[in-house]
Amino acid sequence: MTRRAILRWPHGSEWGHLAEVPDDGGLPRFTGFVRMTDPRVQALVTRYEPQRTDDGMWELHFSATESELVPA
Repeated sequence: MTRRAILRWPHGSEWGHLAEVPDDGGLPRFTGFVRMTDPRVQALVTRYEPQRTDDGMWELHFSATESELVPA
């Protein structure tokens, strides 16, 4: 089964946080903080279109297996 991850960050922030979504669909589990200038983060932001959330944050959903940002 494909593991899913969520990257969230405030607009203009240097830092974002990662969470992994359990296969059973439970609440996302915090994985760690990442620098938004990290080339791996920039590649994800370029590949997928971030969505603005109701609370003013940006959010990006992606497969955890396609990024080394999320620990295996």
